[in-house]
Amino acid sequence: MHTLTAITDRITFVMLVVSIWSGRKKLRGEDLALDGRLPPEDLISLGSKRVCDPEALRVFHRLKKAAERICLQKGTRFMGGFAVEQSAAAAIAEELAAIKHLFDAEITQFRANYDQALDAWIAALPDRHWEAPIRRAIEPADIVGRRFGFRFDLVSITPAPNAGTLGEDIAALGNGVFDEVAQWARELKDSFASKPTLNRRALGTFRRIREKMDCLSFVDSRIQPVVDAIDQWFARVPATGQINGAVLTEGFALALLLSDPERMALFGAGAIEVLAAAADEAMEVTAQSAMAAVEQPAAPDDPFADIVADFDLATTTTSPQTQTETQTPVTPPPAATSDWFF
Repeated sequence: MHTLTAITDRITFVMLVVSIWSGRKKLRGEDLALDGRLPPEDLISLGSKRVCDPEALRVFHRLKKAAERICLQKGTRFMGGFAVEQSAAAAIAEELAAIKHLFDAEITQFRANYDQALDAWIAALPDRHWEAPIRRAIEPADIVGRRFGFRFDLVSITPAPNAGTLGEDIAALGNGVFDEVAQWARELKDSFASKPTLNRRALGTFRRIREKMDCLSFVDSRIQPVVDAIDQWFARVPATGQINGAVLTEGFALALLLSDPERMALFGAGAIEVLAAAADEAMEVTAQSAMAAVEQPAAPDDPFADIVADFDLATTTTSPQTQTETQTPVTPPPAATSDWFF
């Protein structure tokens, strides 16, 4: 219980409750065919029919996703909500309050425009035969408006004397963090693949990952070694200019580590050879990309070259310096020589 409370005492539990009207109604038998016509696929699906333009609902889904991103920046999914470190809770609550303000404003706007937007959507349907089934299912704006809602609750966790399987849920938090980080990190691999330098914008993703893991390092001892590896690499990244050579290869290895939950878990548990293996993989991929660039086939001979040569192009002169061009072979980036991986 002491280990359990040592973690729960530092957690604030955030519960998001976001309701969004589906814009659909149950499909009725008389809707299935009208004068021998079948409704179009974009009007019916899975036993329901649309009674609202889906575009009008997208803003609510975007705001819900934005709220979830806020919770995940410094938190992790937990028991249907999010577990965040107590010191981050106040800032998260402030950001969620701003999202709620926008969400409520969109509800007001949606209700005000409901009838007019509905008429415009129905008028734009390719076949007006479906107007009657849609209008039969329409509900008033006031009723529809009550189908939307945005609430968020922040509470502390105090385990009961018999906490059930809460200990198992807490023990799984670290694996959840690794899974979420891996989703963010997968885009990093594309920043390195077949590129001689790293775009500095990719550093922002590394920083977001580092911040999230640092905030949650108290939930699992395997997280801190990964944070330390990120810090060690950042210490080697030049403050300005290009990121290439050994630092590029090390960053690629770090991206491979962060994009794989199992690798992170093993490395955090003390298997430092996991990062060394990722470094070998990064160097191999980088070398293969460099060799592929060298082995690009030469451009085919110009079939019109001989014809052009028969003409006296008096306006064209060729300097001796440009008659012969020597292609400089592409040299693979140097392998990491520091002890960063070991």
